[in-house]
Amino acid sequence: MTVEPRLRELSDRYYRRLAEVLERCGLPRSMPPFLVLGVLAATASIVLAVVHLASHRSASDGPIAIAPAAAGRSGSSVVNSERAQVLSVTMVTRNRWAAGWSDCTSGPNCRYAAVIDRDGSRAVAPEWPVPYATLRAGKEAIAVAPPLEGTLTGAATMMFRLTYDGPVLTRLRYRLPTSTFEEDEILTDRIVPGSIVVVNPQESSVRLLKTRGTRSPVCDDSGRCWILSGIGRTDMLWTDDGGRTWGSRALDSHNQLGRLAVSPDGRTLLTTAVAVGANGQTVSKMELSTDRGANWTTVQDPPAGLSASPLAFDDGTALLLGGRAGDRPRLYRVRDGAAKLDRGYPGDLADLAGDSDLMYGFEVPKRRTTEVVLSTDRGTTWTKFAPR
Repeated sequence: MTVEPRLRELSDRYYRRLAEVLERCGLPRSMPPFLVLGVLAATASIVLAVVHLASHRSASDGPIAIAPAAAGRSGSSVVNSERAQVLSVTMVTRNRWAAGWSDCTSGPNCRYAAVIDRDGSRAVAPEWPVPYATLRAGKEAIAVAPPLEGTLTGAATMMFRLTYDGPVLTRLRYRLPTSTFEEDEILTDRIVPGSIVVVNPQESSVRLLKTRGTRSPVCDDSGRCWILSGIGRTDMLWTDDGGRTWGSRALDSHNQLGRLAVSPDGRTLLTTAVAVGANGQTVSKMELSTDRGANWTTVQDPPAGLSASPLAFDDGTALLLGGRAGDRPRLYRVRDGAAKLDRGYPGDLADLAGDSDLMYGFEVPKRRTTEVVLSTDRGTTWTKFAPR
């Protein structure tokens, strides 16, 4: 039997019954039944495809964006509490920053939140049981809520950022540990204690970095990244290819309290070896390099102790915050091979970060820290504000 007679036989046998069924469903007999069935079949295929894609996405481990209001209590009560104080701050510009806050009015059960400012618009992250880490992600500042267990194998790690469309809270996807990283990823030791992790804001992921280094990661503008390592000693490590190969230099052979400062262009390096004695930690040796670590000179007359990691500048100078134990920290400037007392900030600074274009730190009053000071002229003048 040819195809054409076979189709005519099927039409004569089933067309009349199909037309009657469709008529009972409210469709006019004038509408071709096979056309109706084709439309229904196409619609069902689209619905099934959408359901399949949605179920596949929910089963994957991809990033999930969460509305801040749906993630938990608002952090505004933490930031505006009478006992609130600043724990961390990261400034990209004077109008783009992120600050972490704490409120410990309830005794040991402290509450934490974060504030982000983006060109005058501000948003507060939800409450979190552990302190937020504030980080620089390119030209913006973000806040990361670490996992409660202190590892990347337990509860969620959250990322809070402020876009032009509003605040976004994202659950970071855990990836397997790695020994390499890409140029646009962030290295930090403030999410998992004693480890360096890699944060990728674009794909909303986080993973452990498997290297000898465990602390103080910093990447300069040339793409070279530096970290410190060592148990019972301090070694300085660096990589130019995202961790595929590393160079190293011994910094302090006696303990793991040494510090490193790197200028934005990567040419000025300042290292500090620390001794531990009856008076606590003191500076035992300070060295400066202005050629990317090829040659080193010993800095004369460094302060007895450091209150924060130094800042290194592209012009071969550096700025320190320190002094004798028990004294108010003072600013020292390293220039011409020696550290000299700088006019400094006319108050009490407990921390110092930034570069020659923007320096900032906590101001410590008598009771608690609620304000940050900044300078855009290398410390000649300072501006004070509360980051909330």
